[in-house]
Amino acid sequence: MTPASPLFPLTPLGVGPVYEGVHIWLPQLFAEHMQAGQSVIEGKTFDNCRFEGPAVLLPLSGCSFQACNMGEAGGDTRNLLLAPVGAAKVVGVIPVRDCIFRGSAFYMVGFTGSSAFLKQFHQMVGGPTL
Repeated sequence: MTPASPLFPLTPLGVGPVYEGVHIWLPQLFAEHMQAGQSVIEGKTFDNCRFEGPAVLLPLSGCSFQACNMGEAGGDTRNLLLAPVGAAKVVGVIPVRDCIFRGSAFYMVGFTGSSAFLKQFHQMVGGPTL
């Protein structure tokens, strides 16, 4: 007999383009996009969604975060940010492009990207200087 999985059952999310009031496990969302032949989550709108990690988002371009709870940072918003070390590529992240995130909340999610993105993100959420 196989033991029951400790994870909740995953309901397929689909590839959008609009998600409203949905609880999203980011690795599942990315896997569904990959299965559909899409290596980037692109042109999606997320309204009042709850995003769960562990995950690291890589906003490539054209993304906006409006009235979002970016997550618990342990008192220092810089804890949400990861600076890429390589010059051309970041491996193991969830890339998003031209996506709108409105009124959503992020849990156990880090953010990475260009130095310009990291600076802009940091200014948006506030906190100690980079």
